[in-house]
Amino acid sequence: MCTSLAACFPAGTAKTKKAAWQDRSLDTGPDVRIRLIRKAYFSQASIQWDNADVLLTDEKGHAIPLPAGAKKGYFRIRGEQVAVAFQRTPAELKKAKRYQKVWIRTQDNSVRRFKIHIPEQQVLREYDAKGFHLSVKYGRMAVINVIPLERYLAQVIPEEMDPEHFTLEALKAQAVVARTWALKNMKRHDRYEYDFCDGPHCQVYKGRKKVSSRAERAVKMTLGEVVTYQQRLAEAFYHSTCGGNTVFVNEVWAGQRIPYLARVEDHWQEGNRPYCAQSPYAHWRVLTSLRRVERVLQHLKYLAKKERLLNVQVFFLNRSGRVKRVCLTTDKKSFTMTSVEFRNVLNQELGKRKLLSNFYDISVDGSQFLITGNGLGHGVGMCQWGARGMAQHGFSYRQILQHYFRGTELGYAYGSEAPAPFSRSTTQNSQADAK
Repeated sequence: MCTSLAACFPAGTAKTKKAAWQDRSLDTGPDVRIRLIRKAYFSQASIQWDNADVLLTDEKGHAIPLPAGAKKGYFRIRGEQVAVAFQRTPAELKKAKRYQKVWIRTQDNSVRRFKIHIPEQQVLREYDAKGFHLSVKYGRMAVINVIPLERYLAQVIPEEMDPEHFTLEALKAQAVVARTWALKNMKRHDRYEYDFCDGPHCQVYKGRKKVSSRAERAVKMTLGEVVTYQQRLAEAFYHSTCGGNTVFVNEVWAGQRIPYLARVEDHWQEGNRPYCAQSPYAHWRVLTSLRRVERVLQHLKYLAKKERLLNVQVFFLNRSGRVKRVCLTTDKKSFTMTSVEFRNVLNQELGKRKLLSNFYDISVDGSQFLITGNGLGHGVGMCQWGARGMAQHGFSYRQILQHYFRGTELGYAYGSEAPAPFSRSTTQNSQADAK
């Protein structure tokens, strides 16, 4: 029998053993170059740093002298060059020296925290970075963040999948897919001297705006893991909500079929609710009047000025159940439009993001025009809300990835250890082979 607290609990036994992933560093993987706020025009920016080990160099690698104690730089476009000042006074800005390119970096090439202010876009954000490139491209200032891949992923995930409302296994699946996509698409914008933009064209990245310990944990626990097909990096696409089933990739983007990017039924058994049923975008509707649709069709010259629109209906579906063409009937003719053309028409009248996907039906009742739809996004690859639902049902991230990318394997892009293979007993719910 224990005679004292110390006897019952010897020194060290009360401590929880540290998990292996906790010792892994996010400053791992190849450096990636991210252009910040690519689509917005701005002609000036300021960058602030707190450490004294920051260097500034020009395009030839020559040092740009830093005043003693300077921890902030002001950068402005002057012609096709970048003017650099370390005080914001008119006199300092006027005599600022100009360079073709400016490279801000840490002396030991380590990651530091920087604060960037872009007044024209009302942007004030903190970024982790090894450094920044600044230059002028097509009359715009270009600010490019250089950061290790794994740290970049840890800050992409909170923008692409809410860490506070998605389980860890779903976040781990997102980490693997985002990593695979990034490595597969490295140097996507290389002709412009960066790898990725920070918007949805690549992956949404806003620095430390939504830093999450859960997202960092998901990245560390899957460090270096990627989806592979025949020992090569897979095309790892993802979207918000499939609405019931995913899509064959060639139905969205022209090209060859890819075996593992096929239609997948998003449930365990036929008749069950989709895994993504809890998504706020699982079901949606657009209700307006036929006259409003008629008016914009007339404005865009699809209809004559006095031509009356009588009916609109889905004309052709692809194999994944998405709309490819709609048929419009007037008092003078019938004609078809592609789903893209039809979306552009409705966007003109109703505003963007009304048609959240091409997975919908149309009904016309008198003057009422109703679209009932399912899902959000293109529908290719991993359904993020479906991954959340699967994780809530007890599936691991490996099983989630195998469900959405059939026939793929889990591998390592770097690192020596090998993850456990996918379970082959978890994907009876996919009908890709039958399609």
